[in-house]
Amino acid sequence: MKLRSRSTPAGFLVLLLSLALALGFPLSAGAAPGGPTQIDPTLVKKLKDSARGSVTISINDATTFASFIKAGRNGDLLPSVKATPAGKAKGFLKQFGGILGVADAGDLVQTAASTDQFGATHVTYEQRYRGLAVFGGILKAHVDKAGNLTAVNGTIVPAINLAMDPRLSAQEARTRAIAAVKADPPVASTDATSKVGKLRVESARLLVYRTGLVKDEIGTNELVYHVVVTNGKNIRDAVFVHAMTGKVINRYSMVDNALFRRLFEQNTSTQVWQEGDLFPGTLNQDQQNIVNFSGHSYNLFFNAFGRDSYDAAGAELRSVNNDPNIACPNANWNGATTNYCNGVTADDVVAHEWGHAYTQYTHDLIYQWQPGALNESYSDIWGETVDLLNGVGTDSPGGVRTVGACSTHTTPIPVLIINSPTPGECPAGAAAFGAPLTATGVTGDLVLVDDGSVAGTAPGNTTANGCETPFVNAAAIVGKVALLERGVCGFAVKVKNAQSAGAIAAVVFDHTAGAVAGMGGADPTITIPSLRITKAHGDLLKGYLSSGTSNVTLKVKGGTSAPEDSYRWLIGEDATAFGSAIRDMWNPNCKADAGKVSDAEYHCATSDGGGVHSNSGVPNHGYALLVDGGTYNGRTVTGLGLTKAAHLYWRAQSVYQTPTTKFADHADALQASCTDLLGVNLASLSTGADLGPSGQAITAADCAEVADMIAAVELRIDPTQCNFGPALNPNTPKLCGPNQKNPSTHYAEDFEDGLAGWTLTNTGVFSGWTSTVAPIDWAADTSLPDGRAGTAAFAADPDLGDCAGGANDISGVMRLESPAILIPGSATLLPRVVFDHYFATEPGWDGGNVKISINGGAFAIVPASAFTFNGYNATLQTAGAGNTNPLAGESGFSGTDGGEVTGSWGTSQINLTTAGVRPGDSIKLRFEFGRDGCGGRDGWYVDNVKIQSCNARKQP
Repeated sequence: MKLRSRSTPAGFLVLLLSLALALGFPLSAGAAPGGPTQIDPTLVKKLKDSARGSVTISINDATTFASFIKAGRNGDLLPSVKATPAGKAKGFLKQFGGILGVADAGDLVQTAASTDQFGATHVTYEQRYRGLAVFGGILKAHVDKAGNLTAVNGTIVPAINLAMDPRLSAQEARTRAIAAVKADPPVASTDATSKVGKLRVESARLLVYRTGLVKDEIGTNELVYHVVVTNGKNIRDAVFVHAMTGKVINRYSMVDNALFRRLFEQNTSTQVWQEGDLFPGTLNQDQQNIVNFSGHSYNLFFNAFGRDSYDAAGAELRSVNNDPNIACPNANWNGATTNYCNGVTADDVVAHEWGHAYTQYTHDLIYQWQPGALNESYSDIWGETVDLLNGVGTDSPGGVRTVGACSTHTTPIPVLIINSPTPGECPAGAAAFGAPLTATGVTGDLVLVDDGSVAGTAPGNTTANGCETPFVNAAAIVGKVALLERGVCGFAVKVKNAQSAGAIAAVVFDHTAGAVAGMGGADPTITIPSLRITKAHGDLLKGYLSSGTSNVTLKVKGGTSAPEDSYRWLIGEDATAFGSAIRDMWNPNCKADAGKVSDAEYHCATSDGGGVHSNSGVPNHGYALLVDGGTYNGRTVTGLGLTKAAHLYWRAQSVYQTPTTKFADHADALQASCTDLLGVNLASLSTGADLGPSGQAITAADCAEVADMIAAVELRIDPTQCNFGPALNPNTPKLCGPNQKNPSTHYAEDFEDGLAGWTLTNTGVFSGWTSTVAPIDWAADTSLPDGRAGTAAFAADPDLGDCAGGANDISGVMRLESPAILIPGSATLLPRVVFDHYFATEPGWDGGNVKISINGGAFAIVPASAFTFNGYNATLQTAGAGNTNPLAGESGFSGTDGGEVTGSWGTSQINLTTAGVRPGDSIKLRFEFGRDGCGGRDGWYVDNVKIQSCNARKQP
């Protein structure tokens, strides 16, 4: 569910190491060990040299040829050819089809060409062998609006050499196919054997069939009859009958409702249930929940939107219960399976995780900042939609709450509001004693307690600990809020002492750094409210009081009115391991999440991926408001109901949104979707049987309500309170001062000839470093971000891996080392390093820095103090915090621009004298980029590296 943990990316196949080394560039989705590729490296090198931009190739394990060839950003696989899309595709297949297994371009027959709404043209070819169709032999070429051939993908069955005279007649094949279905009829998902009825052959044709192709395994080429057997109702099976032996060599169901679930316990080697098994059989409650609610999720998308599983191609729904790899209580989608802790299998949680799968295969929202918040929000939206439809779990009472009201079924979130001198908000922990906090709260001036104790005799033994009575400043505390420091005595003792001194409330701050926590203890005589804050916020308040006064409010988050008895729009209310709901879509403030962009709860920091959970409250609130309606933030929204809202959000997801969609883009997508759906009889929403058309259609008035909702939750408003800016200051100053000459250049590298002269090395931490599709060396790249022209050195930070310390863990460091550079010997010259760069990495976990070797000595990091402009912006997470990046704990460049999932170009300047370099020294620079085992963004681009000097004295 990615509830409070780092995202887990999709699974991927093993790379053929020999091919990667031979070709010198990344190959995604590799072939299995023991199945060497048949691709000619010379042909691949020719493609790489002639294409514009980078080239990525995926390998089909079953054929050992390429299945996907893709150009990088703004790239073109065949820039030398200017032609129609079909002409360009044909030209590519003629020159480079061998990479895909095409032996003769004449074996391909163009069967379709279509142009999508973005102006891109998609040309489809089918493979033939001596006039016969080859099952699964399909290629697609994709040409964008500008005429660039951006990708070619599909499957070609290689090395066909078959006799074309079948021993079996077509009629015999029909008879054998019907007999096979009758002898072993398919089973329905209800586990009742399907009624066979009268079977007939719908079609039968002779073709070439590659065994193992569908399973992605090495196989053989066979001549078969492809026979479709049906009863016209609930059976429609594809049966492959060998044309020589008459044996059935494969068979699968083609019925529309292709729901197939598979359940594992603890890991994917222990299967406990699959579609067709007895249900519930011996499954425990958590296991039953996963099976049931996975089916409900599938049915919602299939019935309402015609989507056959998350990949639109009937993929199995595979789940793991009681997954030991999760920090419980939690759940997640890892790209292959949904995974759950015990007690976290409620209907909205299971549907939430499958929502991540549908997101991956549609808009694939990047899990950071606003796109990441939308990623989380869409999973909440589909999870709660299933919850509202399926009639399972705790749904009653489920009335619509008053706008601003919390639910009585959530745990209130305490908070300390600083009213003056500088308004702010401090997360807080609740006390197990005293008066409960309310939404209105208790407001008063703050006074730091002085109990006269001797400081320093024990941790926290300061005059502010409140353990000694009477207080020295007791008179000043009457009618005020007491500020106390943790330590020496129990929480209840010090709060009771503050109450006895006349305080109306108490705030306890920690004496050591740590996370927010509550206060245990018991004393029924305590009648004032209290809460606990961190040391950092305590120090802030003490600072205010040392120079003046401070006014604060102790309260619970959220409600502007009394809580109401309703479960509607709560997330995870039936997940027993959570204790109570974890989010509230109707009023996100009730769970300390943002309900609109300008809320104080809007998360501005880089933690939690830039607020993917807290800020998901904004689009969550938008959906709930659009469904039920209400007046919020000065806007009145008339609710559209669940059916209309769900269709709008699905169309935005599946048609318009991209991995980098932000809130404003989301607003555009919703409004475009509303226009698209005007007058359409929308399909009914159902988590069970298909209910057909709903009779509801979007109207122009509905689109006006969408606009009101967008304004209410402020989807188009920037979070100005965050003061976001670029990670690199674009306003580069002059390198030399006013009393210095213009710089002299002693070394310059623009990488236009590639990385010639530079040394590439790398070190991995686990076996995944060399067994995955992730690049492990710096590379020359011409597909530069922000439309920058030319070539730069690039260290990739792909969103891959599993952080599990094994074959899928991509922890390691890539090094780009310069040749030796001589610094001029004049003492009047002040040497500098200047370089342009761009970075967008997983913040805090992945990143890079600059190291230097002087006169052949060991490489050492260039200290932050040596940067005179655009120095390191981060310190990478330490190894103790779980970071397996070899650069863990070092200063570096990490993350993205503020509030974005991308970066921007800037120039850094380094004073080499501060770094220990002297005139006449020989130096080497090394750009190092490290990443941990999973997750990523784009990477680090470095360009225009120069060694320059400024004269120390102005010449006459």
